[in-house]
Amino acid sequence: MNQNIIQRTIFNKIWQEIDSHRIILLNGARQTGKTVLLKAIIEKLKSENKINEQQIHYIDLENSNQLLIWDSQPDVLKILPKEDEKHYFFIDEFQNAKTIGSTLKVIHDHYPNIKLIITGSASWYLNIDESLAGRKVVIPVWPFSFTEFINAQEEKELQQLYANKSLTENAVKLFNQKLINFLLFGGYPEIVLAKTAEQKFELLSGLINSYLLKDIRIWNYSANTLEIKKLLSLLASQIGSQLSLSNLSSNSGLGMSVISNRLELLKNTFILHLLLPFFTNKQKEIVKSPKTFIIDTGIRNSLLEITTIIPKTTDFGALSENFVITEFLKNKSILKKYNFWRAKDGKEVDVILQSENKIIPIEVKGGNQKTVPSGLKSFIRQYKPKKAFVLNWSIVKDEKYQNCMVYFRPLWFACKI
Repeated sequence: MNQNIIQRTIFNKIWQEIDSHRIILLNGARQTGKTVLLKAIIEKLKSENKINEQQIHYIDLENSNQLLIWDSQPDVLKILPKEDEKHYFFIDEFQNAKTIGSTLKVIHDHYPNIKLIITGSASWYLNIDESLAGRKVVIPVWPFSFTEFINAQEEKELQQLYANKSLTENAVKLFNQKLINFLLFGGYPEIVLAKTAEQKFELLSGLINSYLLKDIRIWNYSANTLEIKKLLSLLASQIGSQLSLSNLSSNSGLGMSVISNRLELLKNTFILHLLLPFFTNKQKEIVKSPKTFIIDTGIRNSLLEITTIIPKTTDFGALSENFVITEFLKNKSILKKYNFWRAKDGKEVDVILQSENKIIPIEVKGGNQKTVPSGLKSFIRQYKPKKAFVLNWSIVKDEKYQNCMVYFRPLWFACKI
């Protein structure tokens, strides 16, 4: 199946901005489908809005000839259309042009007939944050969520069951099988669409090497790629654990300040996610140390040379928690905030969702969980939420604890909460 056919969940959000004057910035790691999204927008402009091809301009700043022009503001201004007719400029990998921030500002402020849609591969934008404050809307582009992964399968019946939130025994078994595949190989579009496991493993290895050799060198010239890979592998083996700079330093041989710098680099290039704790009482709850997660489990497994996944194991439990956290990250637009909770007496809950003044605690288990976990009970007693979830392998039931309704659902139900 071609990537163009798969409707990304963020497409509508992008399209809602197509007639605004704000610059649209699609920001995410390489190979997450940003270019495909640009081309899908172009096709919709042509087919639905009847925009003439002469009004659409696609610029690839990995092309040295185009980069030469867009690295010079005077050269860019010479080629801009002067008529009042609406023009759309699609600029791929804009950050390759080092002075482009000021150029985009000039275009935005003085060329109202030009709409800018740009893509970038890191969460800092050179000088663009300052120069384009209030002029841009940033839309993150992540690897496929589980919903997009299901939509990429050529199985209409499967997609219908998923859309209907089917929780029959057969449906749960079917989606659990798909979840294992998703956890093993991750959600990068090209890897999801590859036909064989051998191709998927090969693409994952190439993706890691491309990241280390290309993105790391672009964004931090002083970073040693072998050190980065060692640090990333250490983090991959500790997903779901609280961050300890001293442990990372002793195990990697890197100094604490270097570790902090490299963690920032990994976060800003969309590889690492740090989940902060939820707290209201500093004396009784953990308030500082975040938990670490790798945004794509396929990348994580490739780093650790994991080629099979066995449900209901310790490692599967860590993968399950990573999956749930990154599903919320990919669907962050519908959530206001999410954290983990840990009391100083050891009681904990994996995820605390905060949305519309509501608190929803969620416990994640890699096996079958038949009772309300003790940490979840403790949180319910303290914060009195109206509902909670226990995401587990296959138990489906509803149970009341005190005045809180606890919903036991499969792991893949996370993005449907």
